[in-house]
Amino acid sequence: MRELKKKNIIILIMITIITLTIGCTLKIMHDRNIEKEKAATAAIEHMKKKENIDVIVTKVDIKPAASGGMIRVSGHVKDQKNRNFFVSIIKR
Repeated sequence: MRELKKKNIIILIMITIITLTIGCTLKIMHDRNIEKEKAATAAIEHMKKKENIDVIVTKVDIKPAASGGMIRVSGHVKDQKNRNFFVSIIKR
């Protein structure tokens, strides 16, 4: 009886740890996607305001904090695919 109870407790602890790990991973991925969307929007607004051009964002890279914690947004001008741009955003 005691062995069965110990096994059940161990299984419950393992399930709890796995569930928490999956939940934290999903939260981090969600937050990262929100950062990418905000960075893309900021880059589009910046290019429209400063350069007066419409752009299409094709790639957003988030660099780790150890390498400066920057977000690099790249893409091209709306009707001219050969005219590329990139914007670096410092995370704060």
